[in-house]
Amino acid sequence: MKDKNELNIYKDIDISVQSGIQMHNDKKPRQEKNISLKFLIWTYVVMIIGFVLLLPMIYIKNQIYYHSRDISALWSEYSILMEENRDLRQKIEIIRFKQKVLDTLEIE
Repeated sequence: MKDKNELNIYKDIDISVQSGIQMHNDKKPRQEKNISLKFLIWTYVVMIIGFVLLLPMIYIKNQIYYHSRDISALWSEYSILMEENRDLRQKIEIIRFKQKVLDTLEIE
């Protein structure tokens, strides 16, 4: 008799699971799935390694950016000064030419 009752219970459970209806007698407490300590430690280790690798790279890129900005400003100043130098040399040549012409006219 016991075997038949057990078979009937298993059949009822199987039928209720297949139909999606939960039986009132089947009240099992739900178990919570927590993060294990090992997983948490590995997560922190991976994050720290990532920061150790990424932070120097970010620092170096920022330094390159600021230095290139300074170089660009200096290059533009250099270009302006070279243009002024060319202009001044041209003016000096004009003055020298005038001086030579005037000297030759005064001598005669």
